[in-house]
Amino acid sequence: MRVVTTQQMRKLEALADKSGVSYKKLMDNAGMCLAQKIEFCAQKTIANPDIVFLCGSGNNAGDCFTAASLLRESSYNIYVCLLCGEPKTQISLEAYKSLRNVRIIDNYEGALRIIDKAEIIVDGLFGTGFHGELSPELRTILNKNKEAIKIAVDIPSGGNGDTGAACYGCFCADYTITFGYKKFGMTQYPLKNYCGKIEVCDIGIPDFCLQMLDEDLQEIDDSIITGIIKPRNPDSHKGTYGTVLCLTGSASMPGAGVLSSRAALRCGAGLVKVCAVKEDIPSLASVMPEAVYISMKSDKDGFYTADNIKKIESHLSSAQAVLIGCGLGVTDETKKLVREIILTADCPVVLDADGINCIADCIDIISKAKSKIILTPHPKEMAGLLKCSAAQVQSDRLDKCRSFISENKNAVLVLKGAGTIIMDSKKAYINNTGNPGMSCGGSGDVLSGMIASFAALKTDPFLCAVLGVNLHGRAGDAAAQRYSMSYMQPSDIISCLPDIFLKLEKAVNVKRK
Repeated sequence: MRVVTTQQMRKLEALADKSGVSYKKLMDNAGMCLAQKIEFCAQKTIANPDIVFLCGSGNNAGDCFTAASLLRESSYNIYVCLLCGEPKTQISLEAYKSLRNVRIIDNYEGALRIIDKAEIIVDGLFGTGFHGELSPELRTILNKNKEAIKIAVDIPSGGNGDTGAACYGCFCADYTITFGYKKFGMTQYPLKNYCGKIEVCDIGIPDFCLQMLDEDLQEIDDSIITGIIKPRNPDSHKGTYGTVLCLTGSASMPGAGVLSSRAALRCGAGLVKVCAVKEDIPSLASVMPEAVYISMKSDKDGFYTADNIKKIESHLSSAQAVLIGCGLGVTDETKKLVREIILTADCPVVLDADGINCIADCIDIISKAKSKIILTPHPKEMAGLLKCSAAQVQSDRLDKCRSFISENKNAVLVLKGAGTIIMDSKKAYINNTGNPGMSCGGSGDVLSGMIASFAALKTDPFLCAVLGVNLHGRAGDAAAQRYSMSYMQPSDIISCLPDIFLKLEKAVNVKRK
């Protein structure tokens, strides 16, 4: 599903206007969509509900005026509250002047009284252009009646359509009717919490206008996923599905290596080679008999030493993907190992956790790599790459991703967290699967192993990341259903993967027919 920034939406509306779909026509279509949703909600209330429109001075108010006009012949009691004075845009003013048979309220006290007894409240106060804070009076207005059905017009007032921020007092909607395309900020938290059920309404913007945008933003849906997955050929063999080489784990964090390697095995790689110290191989083989093991030398603390590089390089030529990180540790020796592999590998390299931390002080090495580097940082690791704080990363996740990719065009970036962003130099996809139960140590190891397994299939690295992130979330959702969000573990995500793949394979086969 296509997603846009607020700037892109303004450009699309301007392009539509130039192509013959006027701003007024766009507003008329938006008002009709809004009126239809209000009609739907009104059926859930009393016979003659009070419907209150909270209107600002921009085009969002115009959408409300249009909807109110369309509903004026109904038996509803319709009130329009002007909370910022009369409209300041021409088309919104025209829509306002055409209002008939509705009650206009232009003062704060009157608005409070009518909101108190409303069955439906429609928030058209601010649109996608909102920035800053709400005044105490507007916070009171937007949160006055907790029992009414609440509908946000395009975006809840107080929300930022680009960053996903939501200021104190933001309107908390049951439904958000957004026009044309979903706004990026609505895919991110905390704003997503305020949107309720999001419904995207077509307002007539011609499809060709999308081709004029300079950035492709998509929210991942089933059509994208089934388009990536390919059925297995009857005459295939293990070499068909590639080899993953895993430089993961250490004496203090062996589990991270186990989780990532098990995930790679479960996601279809033909062969998974796991680096491990000699003493640990028997115990690892007992839980992962399918893997091939490469004996590593380690220091006194159980971290790999740089003199393993020759042995690792001897396996690089037969690998189709390399996974680095996941409990590896950050020492001078592991830094040397990671940097040498990045410069040597001819196949995609997935960097997670300590793999990322090992290059944080020489990030320019990505531009020297022979193949794509897929990085999977959480916000704190991302902050280390950008030399900023995790709070700064979270305050504008899309902007921080753009900043990183602009300097590292050879990378595929997976910024983890609710509403994970996957970005390369041409496009950005946003994930909508997953749940808070996945917020525990080890979940990221599972994800990186999944992505590496898909990369071994020689699929486009960006699409490997998209597939890994989405299926990781789906399996996490299945685990939450089976075990609960409070008690699920990362290993449960792996155990739920077979059912996810089975459903997708059936969907792919149906699609092919």
